[in-house]
Amino acid sequence: MDKQNPFNAIRVVECGEGVSAAFGTKLLADLGAEVIKIESPEGDLTRRRGPFPRNQTGQEKSGLFIYLNTNKRGMVADLRTDQGRKVLHTLLKNADVLIHNVTPRERGHYGLDPEELCSSYPQLIATSISIFGDYGPHANYKAYEMNAAHASGWAFLSPGASPCPELPPLKCFGSQLDFQGGAHAAIASLGAYIFRLQSGKGQAVDVSGQECVAAMLEQNFVHYTYAGQQASRLGQRLIGPWFIADCADGKIFVFTVEEDQWKRLVEFMGNPEWAQDELFSDRISRGRNNDALKALMADWLGEWKVLDLYKEAQRRRIPFATINTMQQLHESEHLRERQFFVQHEQPGVGTLVLPGMPSRYSRNHWSIRRPAPRLGEHSSAIASGDTWSHATDDRVSQPSTFLPKAGKQPLSGIRVLDFTWVWAGPYCTLQLAHLGAEVIRVESTKRVCPSRLVGPFPDGKSGVNRAGYFNQYNQGKRSIALDLSRPEGIEIACELVKHADIVADNFAAGVMERLGLGYEKLRSIKPDLIQISMSAFGQTGPFKSFIGYGPPAAALSGLFFGTGYAGGDPCEIGISYPDPNAGVFGAFAVMAALTHRAKTGEGQFIDQSQWETVLVEMAEGLLEYSMTGKEPVRKGNHDSVMAPHDCYKAAGDSEQWVSIAVGSEAEWHSLRQTIGQPGLAKDPRFASAELRKRNEPQLDEIITEWTSHRDRWEMTNLLQGAGVAAFPSMSSKDLTDDPHLKMRGYLVQLEHPEVGRRIHAGIPWKMSASPCSVAKVAPLLGEDTEAVLTSLLKLSKEQIRELHLREITV
Repeated sequence: MDKQNPFNAIRVVECGEGVSAAFGTKLLADLGAEVIKIESPEGDLTRRRGPFPRNQTGQEKSGLFIYLNTNKRGMVADLRTDQGRKVLHTLLKNADVLIHNVTPRERGHYGLDPEELCSSYPQLIATSISIFGDYGPHANYKAYEMNAAHASGWAFLSPGASPCPELPPLKCFGSQLDFQGGAHAAIASLGAYIFRLQSGKGQAVDVSGQECVAAMLEQNFVHYTYAGQQASRLGQRLIGPWFIADCADGKIFVFTVEEDQWKRLVEFMGNPEWAQDELFSDRISRGRNNDALKALMADWLGEWKVLDLYKEAQRRRIPFATINTMQQLHESEHLRERQFFVQHEQPGVGTLVLPGMPSRYSRNHWSIRRPAPRLGEHSSAIASGDTWSHATDDRVSQPSTFLPKAGKQPLSGIRVLDFTWVWAGPYCTLQLAHLGAEVIRVESTKRVCPSRLVGPFPDGKSGVNRAGYFNQYNQGKRSIALDLSRPEGIEIACELVKHADIVADNFAAGVMERLGLGYEKLRSIKPDLIQISMSAFGQTGPFKSFIGYGPPAAALSGLFFGTGYAGGDPCEIGISYPDPNAGVFGAFAVMAALTHRAKTGEGQFIDQSQWETVLVEMAEGLLEYSMTGKEPVRKGNHDSVMAPHDCYKAAGDSEQWVSIAVGSEAEWHSLRQTIGQPGLAKDPRFASAELRKRNEPQLDEIITEWTSHRDRWEMTNLLQGAGVAAFPSMSSKDLTDDPHLKMRGYLVQLEHPEVGRRIHAGIPWKMSASPCSVAKVAPLLGEDTEAVLTSLLKLSKEQIRELHLREITV
């Protein structure tokens, strides 16, 4: 045990099943927290889902379970019984954090009522994860991962730019909604833990999976609230070229955003005559003629081997990306040099290759120290009193001298100097602002953040303070104008660092050093500074200087390869998911570093690769390949085990769909009765879950016959009333109008000086003792320059005026 690691003293209890709670506790366990996992006598669901080693099965051999549960001890307790609840509460007496995903409707039976927990254990942080949150009209609705994907608004947008209205909106590969629930739970739990270090108070934390992902919809949500436009999976790309194409030995993602990238691509192709046509004169025209571009480029692209084309395009600063398979990811020279994959010896299984750490800390405590537990492996020892490694006195201490005094929110008094731009970086600092940090964006009119320059704009009027994109992801922040191309601007930035706790950027590797704002320089100014650099590929490795954007990162990570309709080609996933995902993991890394500093007074540097933060959520695909030698099969909205499990056409236009999933025999019985097909009970094709899966196409036809003539909400209410997981595929308009989200206070509508009252997605967690809220709208460009320079640097109005006249603060 590392005595210098503050996480060793954090005691965590996990219960529930599946991915979300297990992933949230994994993030803490991998940094050193002590986690005890409570399973039902039947064992966690992921034990039965695999992937399993070639020609082997068994509850101790599931790759997903192993990945999610290394570094934990495990015990069995049936929380539906008095004895099981007694075991739970014995552990909670000396625990710091409880993370679970038991549904609101079941919590009373499991001894997990949040109010009772807070009353019984005043220092406990009791974090619950559910699809719809702890309260609201839909809180007791049943939902699986696929239903959540459609409820969040993501699946409605996927696959991007589809030409096929007859095909349903599409869930992304893997368990992305559950991974997000777990990651947000880890962030909020550390926020509550830091608050407890300041105040001595525990609290209940409520994380909604729907809300976690509804905040990630790029410009799509604000396209409706700012411009009245409803984005969907159908239509065409606004800019081009933007498409998936065939190379000689694989698929490539062809993508350019800026005009200079297009010019370099034309030169790369040998300046073909067709490229000078008016059809391709600018990126908007190229977007309208994307199909023609794809056809004209097909022969040239087909001559290349995919990895050669990727590297040569990147050498020319053109942001192409390979549509990576799981094999290509395991063989990646960049990931190997960064030692991303780790070898793990699991008893009874052998050596497994697992995804590694999502962020790299200069004061690193991340490691895999123990195998995932066998079912009930530690039950006897824990029941005999071998519970926590640390004495109780180690757990309760005086308020940290390395934190500001307790405020109303977890990060009250923490200051972030935010050099990030566009989306991934601002999404990280947005989470910190949500937790109460003072976030100061460093901007310049000479290099305006692109998110201020692209729509949607209300009333058709553009302007740097009017963009819905910027205003969504910069709520609660301040803004100063500072020209970092000038030595005087860098000097002021360094002075501001003296007053900062955290510095964040998402520039390419080496940019901050070249500006004179690298970590070694800044730590000499502020020794306890935490600095995070969020680049596309990390600060090291052969790809470190490659250009990165969210859509190419999704291609590189295997998300495109794994997503698609059954028997079809790889598909785009509707949103630039790797961007906000990197922001989430960046926020978690900062919270981990703040936890370390709160106990030790030490700052540190965090190197985060956007690519790697997606790969830690690709475990199902990566492990399927490493354990079986097979690539995952694209299956649309279908599941590897459950059937029926799809998104079905509802009455109305091509945007009306309802997701339905059945995970038990009781749910199957209820579905048969509700759709007026009790005779299906005698149909031998559907006599068991295995047979329903085998005959899924015929089953889907029967269900579609029922759904296609009915309203999606009518069906949702009928099926939910019968205990069947069902939910519409939600558009941005649906989310804006959703009475559930309104009741939970998720939708934020504050007065902005230029755009008025516009609806924005809000905070996806609730805290009982340190409530988080959006304090203010996104800032006007540079609106806080004078206030910040006056309050922090004590500059006079005359000095500030002089800086403005010299165009240092513009």
